[in-house]
Amino acid sequence: MPGVKQTNENPTKQKRKCFGCCCCYPKRKKSEKQSFLLNEIDHKNDGPAYSEEIVQSLTPGCCIIIKGKIRSECKRFAINFLSVRGAKTDVVFHFNPRLALRYIVRNARINNSWGDEETTSVEKFHIQRNETFELQFVTAEREFLVALDGRHVCAFVYRIPLERINKIEVDGAIDVEGVEHKQVSNYPPGPTSFTVPLGGGDAAQRIGDQELIVPVTATLPKGFQVGWQLEISGRIKILPAAFYVNLQVGDKLWPHPVIPLHLNPRFYTSYGNHLFVRNSWENGSWGAEERTAGFQFTPGRKFHLAIRKHPDHFAVWVDGTLTGEFLFRTEVDDIDTVYIHGDIHVFNIYMRDHVEDKYFTKSKERIDSL
Repeated sequence: MPGVKQTNENPTKQKRKCFGCCCCYPKRKKSEKQSFLLNEIDHKNDGPAYSEEIVQSLTPGCCIIIKGKIRSECKRFAINFLSVRGAKTDVVFHFNPRLALRYIVRNARINNSWGDEETTSVEKFHIQRNETFELQFVTAEREFLVALDGRHVCAFVYRIPLERINKIEVDGAIDVEGVEHKQVSNYPPGPTSFTVPLGGGDAAQRIGDQELIVPVTATLPKGFQVGWQLEISGRIKILPAAFYVNLQVGDKLWPHPVIPLHLNPRFYTSYGNHLFVRNSWENGSWGAEERTAGFQFTPGRKFHLAIRKHPDHFAVWVDGTLTGEFLFRTEVDDIDTVYIHGDIHVFNIYMRDHVEDKYFTKSKERIDSL
């Protein structure tokens, strides 16, 4: 399309697929000092806080709910999904909140060797001593999905087949108050966080006095029609890695929704510059990425993102400048949800049902007035 230079790259070359986004965040390299062994967890008793044999193999849709309370002396604890075969024990999934450092480590141990740690989480760390918690572990086709107190916090792609899990152990200075097993058909359990208002012309106003909590799951009550424009205002964090905006069908992460449009600005990439990536998810996989070098997003600065729907493509504007166009690859009439995640603050989301071109000449004034 005119005005936008783009390249295509097929993401099928990637060895591992991320859930919900085709961008990857860096992982910590494995370290025996960082990845402590099971018997190094702090606890008062010689044995684990909880242990359970898994008789029936786990399959996609299994949900394990663990409720408990963090003791005052707890520094870290671990929930381990184990594969025990005779004298050999592999750790299929090691979920390890570290309270002093305020992050959650995920890892696996295969043949007595720990892999690379994963520490990036969707939510801020809010596990507190002397507080109760509820953790949900849902098994999807490719990964564990984890929710804390009803909100999705992280995922962990299987490194050992799911069906090998035959034991769960909880270690650390916590009191396990209950463990429940059930089947679920979708994830996460919580409701959508925001309903996008619909209006026209210059009627869009900031909704409320507080910014929306990221990740944002916002409902489009009347869908996204041709000629309409979705607008998102916010601010880029000071040291961003990436963020993304999905226009998708449904408000759940699993089963994976159809995503007709995935916008993914990536800062300071290995290619030496910023990249604006556009893609779509359908038929169980990401399509070919469309990449544009550079964009108008600036760390620490406010932005105004507008997505206009045309008869055969989406047009993407940042601060009043056209930055990308994306031809439809799949059905777009069923779009009903906006999902936003990453290194941004979101102030407002708004849908315009008619737009005049003069609107774009005033975008800077709108940004400064927020």
